Amino acid sequence: MAEEKKILIVDDDHEMANALRRVLINQKKYIVDTVYDGLAVEPKYAEFKPDLILLDLRMPGMDGFEVCERLRKDPSAKDVKIMVVSGALDLDCVERFMKAGANDYITKPFRNESLAFKVERLLSTA
Repeated sequence: MAEEKKILIVDDDHEMANALRRVLINQKKYIVDTVYDGLAVEPKYAEFKPDLILLDLRMPGMDGFEVCERLRKDPSAKDVKIMVVSGALDLDCVERFMKAGANDYITKPFRNESLAFKVERLLSTA
């Protein structure tokens, strides 16, 4: 059996983080961990070494844009996939986080099937 892929959820909304977690756990093929603010991402990344990060944009401390930019400057994180999960996405926002290094995005609210499909697609190219 192939090694399970690791996914890190970064969202300050505990209910949303738990909803994301449930969708991923139900796939029965991922190891999932969660942090609730942008400041916790770098130490958790170093410890957990995820293949994919599901990243909220609007968070206290450090927002998702800065998290994405900082990860992309870290040579050890160059291959991690980043998918933005946010309810506040306009064209300027999409352009900004794609320039920051995100690989994909999904808007809240989302269909569980859409999330599962996007995650699978990103991880199949990992």
